[in-house]
Amino acid sequence: MPYPWAFSLLIPFLFTRSLINDVTYRVRSTRSTGAKLDLVRCSADDADLAELMSHRRPIIIEGLADKLGFRHTADLKSLRAVANTRQTKFPVKIYNNSSPYFLYTGDYGQVLEHTEEMSLEKFLERMFDKGDFPEQVIYRQFGRSELDGAAGIIIDDMADTLAKLVHRQPEKNASGIWIGSRGAVTPLHYDAWPGLLFQTHGAKRVLMFSPDDIPNLYFMPQFAVGARWSKLPGRSHEAGTTEFPRFTKATRFEGTLEAGETLFIPPFWPHEIEALEPNISVPFRFGLAKAEYLNPRFLRPACEVFHGKYLKGWFSRQ
Repeated sequence: MPYPWAFSLLIPFLFTRSLINDVTYRVRSTRSTGAKLDLVRCSADDADLAELMSHRRPIIIEGLADKLGFRHTADLKSLRAVANTRQTKFPVKIYNNSSPYFLYTGDYGQVLEHTEEMSLEKFLERMFDKGDFPEQVIYRQFGRSELDGAAGIIIDDMADTLAKLVHRQPEKNASGIWIGSRGAVTPLHYDAWPGLLFQTHGAKRVLMFSPDDIPNLYFMPQFAVGARWSKLPGRSHEAGTTEFPRFTKATRFEGTLEAGETLFIPPFWPHEIEALEPNISVPFRFGLAKAEYLNPRFLRPACEVFHGKYLKGWFSRQ
Protein backbone atom coordinates (compact mmCIF):
# COMPACT_ATOMS: atom_id res chain seq x y z
CA MET A 1 0.00 0.00 0.00
CA PRO A 2 1.71 3.22 -1.11
CA TYR A 3 0.00 5.60 1.36
CA PRO A 4 -0.88 5.22 5.05
CA TRP A 5 -4.35 6.67 4.49
CA ALA A 6 -5.16 3.75 2.16
CA PHE A 7 -4.46 1.33 4.98
CA SER A 8 -6.54 3.41 7.42
CA LEU A 9 -9.58 3.10 5.14
CA LEU A 10 -9.35 -0.68 5.35
CA ILE A 11 -9.00 -0.85 9.14
CA PRO A 12 -12.75 -0.72 10.02
CA PHE A 13 -13.54 -3.40 7.43
CA LEU A 14 -10.66 -5.65 8.45
CA PHE A 15 -11.30 -5.14 12.15
CA THR A 16 -14.97 -6.11 11.82
CA ARG A 17 -14.12 -9.21 9.83
CA SER A 18 -11.36 -10.05 12.28
CA LEU A 19 -13.71 -9.71 15.25
CA ILE A 20 -16.35 -11.96 13.67
CA ASN A 21 -13.79 -14.57 12.68
CA ASP A 22 -12.09 -14.43 16.06
CA VAL A 23 -15.37 -15.41 17.73
CA THR A 24 -15.77 -18.24 15.21
CA TYR A 25 -12.21 -19.49 15.83
CA ARG A 26 -12.70 -19.36 19.60
CA VAL A 27 -15.79 -21.57 19.29
CA ARG A 28 -13.82 -24.00 17.13
CA SER A 29 -10.85 -23.96 19.47
CA THR A 30 -12.94 -25.19 22.40
CA ARG A 31 -13.09 -28.51 20.55
CA SER A 32 -9.29 -28.76 20.40
CA THR A 33 -7.84 -31.77 22.15
CA GLY A 34 -4.18 -30.85 22.54
CA ALA A 35 -3.24 -33.79 20.31
CA LYS A 36 0.27 -34.21 18.88
CA LEU A 37 0.38 -35.14 15.20
CA ASP A 38 3.25 -35.77 12.81
CA LEU A 39 3.74 -33.38 9.94
CA VAL A 40 2.84 -35.04 6.64
CA ARG A 41 5.74 -36.06 4.40
CA CYS A 42 6.01 -36.88 0.72
CA SER A 43 8.69 -37.58 -1.85
CA ALA A 44 9.47 -34.92 -4.44
CA ASP A 45 9.04 -37.63 -7.08
CA ASP A 46 5.38 -37.97 -6.07
CA ALA A 47 4.68 -34.25 -5.64
CA ASP A 48 3.36 -31.47 -7.84
CA LEU A 49 4.73 -28.41 -6.05
CA ALA A 50 2.11 -25.95 -7.29
CA GLU A 51 -0.70 -28.33 -6.33
CA LEU A 52 0.74 -28.99 -2.87
CA MET A 53 1.01 -25.26 -2.18
CA SER A 54 -2.57 -24.65 -3.32
CA HIS A 55 -3.90 -27.05 -0.66
CA ARG A 56 -2.73 -24.78 2.17
CA ARG A 57 -1.60 -27.63 4.41
CA PRO A 58 1.97 -27.89 5.74
CA ILE A 59 4.09 -30.67 4.33
CA ILE A 60 7.73 -31.78 4.33
CA ILE A 61 8.93 -32.60 0.81
CA GLU A 62 11.86 -34.99 0.63
CA GLY A 63 14.47 -34.46 -2.09
CA LEU A 64 12.91 -31.38 -3.68
CA ALA A 65 16.14 -29.43 -4.14
CA ASP A 66 17.79 -32.39 -5.86
CA LYS A 67 14.80 -32.83 -8.15
CA LEU A 68 14.76 -29.15 -9.13
CA GLY A 69 18.47 -29.22 -9.93
CA PHE A 70 19.39 -25.66 -8.95
CA ARG A 71 22.56 -24.40 -10.64
CA HIS A 72 23.48 -22.63 -7.40
CA THR A 73 22.50 -23.55 -3.88
CA ALA A 74 23.60 -22.76 -0.34
CA ASP A 75 24.95 -26.11 0.81
CA LEU A 76 28.15 -26.28 2.81
CA LYS A 77 30.30 -27.29 -0.17
CA SER A 78 29.08 -24.35 -2.26
CA LEU A 79 29.59 -21.86 0.55
CA ARG A 80 33.12 -23.11 1.14
CA ALA A 81 33.82 -22.42 -2.55
CA VAL A 82 32.48 -18.89 -2.10
CA ALA A 83 34.66 -18.45 0.98
CA ASN A 84 37.79 -19.23 -1.04
CA THR A 85 37.24 -16.18 -3.25
CA ARG A 86 35.66 -13.66 -0.85
CA GLN A 87 37.45 -12.50 2.29
CA THR A 88 35.20 -9.58 3.25
CA LYS A 89 34.51 -9.58 7.00
CA PHE A 90 31.14 -9.12 8.65
CA PRO A 91 29.89 -8.89 12.26
CA VAL A 92 28.72 -12.07 14.00
CA LYS A 93 26.78 -11.82 17.27
CA ILE A 94 27.40 -14.55 19.82
CA TYR A 95 24.72 -15.15 22.44
CA ASN A 96 24.60 -17.00 25.72
CA ASN A 97 22.62 -20.24 25.42
CA SER A 98 21.05 -19.78 28.86
CA SER A 99 18.56 -17.62 26.93
CA PRO A 100 18.82 -18.68 23.28
CA TYR A 101 18.98 -16.22 20.44
CA PHE A 102 15.61 -15.73 18.79
CA LEU A 103 15.38 -14.30 15.31
CA TYR A 104 13.47 -11.19 14.21
CA THR A 105 11.51 -9.69 17.04
CA GLY A 106 10.91 -8.95 20.66
CA ASP A 107 12.81 -9.51 23.87
CA TYR A 108 12.85 -13.21 24.64
CA GLY A 109 15.61 -12.79 27.19
CA GLN A 110 18.55 -13.28 24.83
CA VAL A 111 21.93 -12.30 26.28
CA LEU A 112 24.56 -10.96 23.87
CA GLU A 113 28.05 -12.03 24.96
CA HIS A 114 30.07 -10.27 22.28
CA THR A 115 30.38 -9.55 18.56
CA GLU A 116 33.21 -10.77 16.33
CA GLU A 117 34.32 -9.76 12.84
CA MET A 118 34.75 -12.86 10.68
CA SER A 119 35.32 -13.77 7.07
CA LEU A 120 32.99 -16.39 5.58
CA GLU A 121 35.85 -18.91 5.78
CA LYS A 122 36.32 -18.30 9.50
CA PHE A 123 32.58 -18.26 10.13
CA LEU A 124 32.03 -21.63 8.43
CA GLU A 125 35.02 -23.05 10.28
CA ARG A 126 33.60 -21.82 13.59
CA MET A 127 30.14 -23.20 12.84
CA PHE A 128 30.92 -26.57 11.27
CA ASP A 129 34.53 -27.58 11.99
CA LYS A 130 35.33 -26.65 15.58
CA GLY A 131 32.67 -28.75 17.26
CA ASP A 132 29.59 -27.82 19.24
CA PHE A 133 29.65 -25.01 21.79
CA PRO A 134 26.62 -25.78 23.99
CA GLU A 135 27.06 -22.62 26.06
CA GLN A 136 26.67 -20.33 23.02
CA VAL A 137 24.22 -19.68 20.21
CA ILE A 138 25.28 -18.06 16.93
CA TYR A 139 23.02 -17.05 14.08
CA ARG A 140 23.68 -15.08 10.89
CA GLN A 141 21.40 -14.25 7.97
CA PHE A 142 22.97 -13.21 4.67
CA GLY A 143 20.77 -11.10 2.38
CA ARG A 144 21.07 -10.86 -1.40
CA SER A 145 23.67 -8.10 -1.35
CA GLU A 146 26.00 -9.80 1.13
CA LEU A 147 29.04 -12.02 0.58
CA ASP A 148 30.06 -9.61 -2.19
CA GLY A 149 26.93 -10.50 -4.16
CA ALA A 150 27.39 -14.27 -3.97
CA ALA A 151 24.29 -14.69 -1.80
CA GLY A 152 22.24 -12.91 -4.47
CA ILE A 153 23.43 -15.28 -7.18
CA ILE A 154 22.24 -18.27 -5.15
CA ILE A 155 18.92 -16.71 -4.12
CA ASP A 156 18.11 -15.41 -7.62
CA ASP A 157 18.81 -18.77 -9.27
CA MET A 158 16.64 -20.68 -6.80
CA ALA A 159 13.85 -18.07 -7.02
CA ASP A 160 13.78 -18.06 -10.83
CA THR A 161 13.50 -21.85 -10.90
CA LEU A 162 10.68 -21.83 -8.33
CA ALA A 163 8.70 -19.10 -10.11
CA LYS A 164 8.30 -21.31 -13.18
CA LEU A 165 6.85 -24.15 -11.10
CA VAL A 166 4.48 -22.50 -8.63
CA HIS A 167 3.14 -19.67 -10.82
CA ARG A 168 3.86 -17.19 -8.04
CA GLN A 169 6.76 -14.79 -7.88
CA PRO A 170 9.15 -15.39 -4.97
CA GLU A 171 10.04 -12.19 -3.13
CA LYS A 172 13.81 -12.34 -3.52
CA ASN A 173 14.62 -9.50 -1.13
CA ALA A 174 12.72 -11.29 1.64
CA SER A 175 14.92 -14.37 1.25
CA GLY A 176 18.41 -15.04 2.54
CA ILE A 177 20.92 -17.68 3.54
CA TRP A 178 20.39 -18.59 7.19
CA ILE A 179 23.24 -20.19 9.13
CA GLY A 180 22.82 -21.03 12.80
CA SER A 181 24.22 -23.15 15.61
CA ARG A 182 22.37 -25.71 17.67
CA GLY A 183 19.79 -24.04 19.91
CA ALA A 184 18.92 -21.07 17.70
CA VAL A 185 15.14 -20.65 17.81
CA THR A 186 12.61 -18.73 15.77
CA PRO A 187 9.69 -18.30 18.21
CA LEU A 188 6.04 -18.94 17.47
CA HIS A 189 4.60 -16.61 14.81
CA TYR A 190 2.75 -16.76 11.53
CA ASP A 191 3.29 -15.25 8.09
CA ALA A 192 0.61 -13.92 5.76
CA TRP A 193 2.21 -15.43 2.68
CA PRO A 194 3.01 -18.98 1.51
CA GLY A 195 6.60 -20.01 2.10
CA LEU A 196 9.14 -22.73 1.32
CA LEU A 197 12.06 -23.43 3.65
CA PHE A 198 14.91 -25.36 2.01
CA GLN A 199 17.13 -27.16 4.52
CA THR A 200 20.56 -27.66 2.93
CA HIS A 201 22.64 -28.74 5.94
CA GLY A 202 21.82 -29.97 9.43
CA ALA A 203 18.40 -30.53 10.98
CA LYS A 204 15.66 -28.44 12.61
CA ARG A 205 12.72 -29.24 14.85
CA VAL A 206 9.48 -27.85 13.41
CA LEU A 207 6.33 -27.16 15.43
CA MET A 208 3.17 -25.91 13.65
CA PHE A 209 -0.44 -25.13 14.54
CA SER A 210 -3.59 -24.73 12.48
CA PRO A 211 -4.93 -21.15 12.09
CA ASP A 212 -8.02 -22.35 13.99
CA ASP A 213 -5.83 -22.65 17.09
CA ILE A 214 -4.65 -19.02 17.04
CA PRO A 215 -6.92 -18.13 20.02
CA ASN A 216 -5.05 -20.74 22.07
CA LEU A 217 -1.59 -19.42 21.21
CA TYR A 218 -1.53 -16.07 23.03
CA PHE A 219 -0.61 -13.73 20.20
CA MET A 220 0.26 -10.09 20.82
CA PRO A 221 -2.61 -7.54 20.71
CA GLN A 222 -4.14 -6.99 17.28
CA PHE A 223 -2.59 -3.57 16.60
CA ALA A 224 0.74 -4.12 18.36
CA VAL A 225 4.04 -3.85 16.48
CA GLY A 226 4.64 -7.61 16.82
CA ALA A 227 1.01 -8.66 16.49
CA ARG A 228 1.76 -11.85 14.59
CA TRP A 229 4.15 -13.10 17.28
CA SER A 230 3.10 -15.16 20.29
CA LYS A 231 3.61 -14.16 23.92
CA LEU A 232 4.48 -17.78 24.73
CA PRO A 233 8.11 -18.49 25.71
CA GLY A 234 10.54 -18.77 22.82
CA ARG A 235 10.48 -22.51 23.30
CA SER A 236 6.74 -22.90 23.67
CA HIS A 237 6.93 -26.26 25.46
CA GLU A 238 8.29 -24.30 28.44
CA ALA A 239 4.96 -22.42 28.79
CA GLY A 240 3.40 -22.80 32.23
CA THR A 241 -0.16 -24.10 32.39
CA THR A 242 -1.12 -21.51 35.00
CA GLU A 243 -0.04 -18.54 32.89
CA PHE A 244 -1.07 -20.04 29.52
CA PRO A 245 -3.94 -22.49 30.24
CA ARG A 246 -5.45 -22.41 26.73
CA PHE A 247 -2.18 -23.59 25.19
CA THR A 248 -2.90 -27.14 26.35
CA LYS A 249 -5.94 -27.20 24.03
CA ALA A 250 -3.90 -26.52 20.88
CA THR A 251 -3.24 -29.41 18.52
CA ARG A 252 0.40 -29.40 17.47
CA PHE A 253 1.98 -30.74 14.29
CA GLU A 254 5.60 -31.79 14.79
CA GLY A 255 8.40 -32.96 12.54
CA THR A 256 12.14 -32.87 11.92
CA LEU A 257 13.37 -31.10 8.81
CA GLU A 258 16.51 -32.87 7.62
CA ALA A 259 19.17 -31.77 5.14
CA GLY A 260 17.82 -32.06 1.58
CA GLU A 261 14.21 -31.57 2.69
CA THR A 262 11.86 -28.63 2.16
CA LEU A 263 9.05 -27.41 4.40
CA PHE A 264 5.96 -25.80 2.89
CA ILE A 265 4.55 -23.22 5.32
CA PRO A 266 1.01 -22.15 4.37
CA PRO A 267 -0.22 -18.62 5.14
CA PHE A 268 -1.40 -17.99 8.70
CA TRP A 269 -0.09 -21.31 10.09
CA PRO A 270 1.77 -20.46 13.33
CA HIS A 271 5.17 -22.12 13.45
CA GLU A 272 8.20 -22.38 15.74
CA ILE A 273 11.57 -23.73 14.56
CA GLU A 274 14.65 -24.76 16.54
CA ALA A 275 18.04 -25.82 15.21
CA LEU A 276 19.02 -29.29 16.42
CA GLU A 277 22.59 -28.94 15.11
CA PRO A 278 24.65 -26.42 13.12
CA ASN A 279 22.64 -25.88 9.98
CA ILE A 280 22.05 -23.93 6.76
CA SER A 281 18.67 -23.11 5.24
CA VAL A 282 17.18 -20.86 2.56
CA PRO A 283 13.60 -19.54 2.95
CA PHE A 284 11.37 -18.17 0.22
CA ARG A 285 8.06 -16.39 0.50
CA PHE A 286 5.66 -15.84 -2.39
CA GLY A 287 3.42 -12.93 -3.32
CA LEU A 288 -0.29 -12.93 -2.55
CA ALA A 289 -3.23 -12.62 -4.90
CA LYS A 290 -5.10 -9.33 -4.36
CA ALA A 291 -8.14 -11.06 -2.86
CA GLU A 292 -5.96 -12.66 -0.19
CA TYR A 293 -5.29 -9.27 1.38
CA LEU A 294 -8.94 -9.25 2.51
CA ASN A 295 -8.40 -12.24 4.78
CA PRO A 296 -9.02 -10.87 8.31
CA ARG A 297 -5.88 -12.56 9.58
CA PHE A 298 -3.89 -10.27 7.29
CA LEU A 299 -4.70 -7.39 9.65
CA ARG A 300 -1.87 -8.38 12.00
CA PRO A 301 0.98 -8.41 9.43
CA ALA A 302 -0.54 -5.32 7.79
CA CYS A 303 -0.29 -3.49 11.12
CA GLU A 304 3.31 -4.64 11.45
CA VAL A 305 4.16 -3.21 8.02
CA PHE A 306 2.27 -0.01 8.84
CA HIS A 307 4.23 0.43 12.08
CA GLY A 308 7.54 -0.25 10.37
CA LYS A 309 7.11 1.84 7.24
CA TYR A 310 4.96 4.74 8.38
CA LEU A 311 4.64 5.26 12.11
CA LYS A 312 8.33 4.72 12.80
CA GLY A 313 9.22 7.20 10.08
CA TRP A 314 6.56 9.64 11.29
CA PHE A 315 7.89 9.69 14.82
CA SER A 316 11.46 10.16 13.56
CA ARG A 317 10.36 13.36 11.78
CA GLN A 318 8.83 14.94 14.90
